[in-house]
Amino acid sequence: MKKITVLAGVLTLGLVITGCSSASSKGKSEAIEVSKGFKAEHLHGVAYSEDQNIYIATHEGMLATDGGQKWTMKGNYDFDFMGYNVMSDGTMISSGHPGKASNLPNPLGFMVSKNNGEKWEPISLLGKVDFHILSSNFSNPDVIYGINQMDSGNYKAGIYKSTNKGKDWELLKSTGLPQDLHTIYSIVSMPNDENILLAGTDAGILKSEDGGMTWGMFDQSRLITAFGVLPDTKELIGYSITNQEAGIMTSADNGQTWENKGFDLGQDAVAYFGVNPKDSKKIAISTFENSVFATDNGGENWTPLMDKGVVQ
Repeated sequence: MKKITVLAGVLTLGLVITGCSSASSKGKSEAIEVSKGFKAEHLHGVAYSEDQNIYIATHEGMLATDGGQKWTMKGNYDFDFMGYNVMSDGTMISSGHPGKASNLPNPLGFMVSKNNGEKWEPISLLGKVDFHILSSNFSNPDVIYGINQMDSGNYKAGIYKSTNKGKDWELLKSTGLPQDLHTIYSIVSMPNDENILLAGTDAGILKSEDGGMTWGMFDQSRLITAFGVLPDTKELIGYSITNQEAGIMTSADNGQTWENKGFDLGQDAVAYFGVNPKDSKKIAISTFENSVFATDNGGENWTPLMDKGVVQ
């Protein structure tokens, strides 16, 4: 069987297994330093923040590291963070579920942190929606797309869009998306046009040219499991899989063509990209098998930070 078909099945299973569940962690009263050998359950995002540290969203809270020398559980939260990433203006965004130490309703809706995860502020949809995927436009972070993969009360599954940094959301009447939204791995809106989006799905890359309303097949030969944007060039970065090759790739033409940068992960794949906003050569990735790697030279060399959830 072809590699892309086999791996798509593995990744789809991984999306179900590593999906969110009710938070069950114990609460934390302060940031706690963790040591090598610490194991985190379920990684739901990775990003560089303005303090230049790498932040990793987990089922039990937010891990932060200076690149592998020091690790801490950041902030006084045991949230199950979902859809986590950092917008181009430095604001952290996330969704998910509260932990036992919190009196917030479940799910967490849309939250932001403007101080590197020390404090999270619920902005909208608290107790109503759990976004498993959140993606802001790099050039205009006022525009945010969120995927609600399952119906939640009156809030139906689908793509939601905000044009005011998450204060208000519209459920788009989208056509052309997969019936099962769990088979969407990642979405990105083009830095030069917020209304042009690509979605990596297990059927190939879908494209929308009208802000997420209508979608059509863009590249059926390629599986993209994660998207990002390189801040200096505004190029796309993605983990791309075809029947001929797999690895981290970049595109300078909005996904028409891709240049292979290497780092084929075999039966694993990149689930999330974190790119340093001040230096595109510094990139962190987390995988579907909960491993984390970082590079300081644009991918020539990668340092393992976590192996299947275990701090190295």
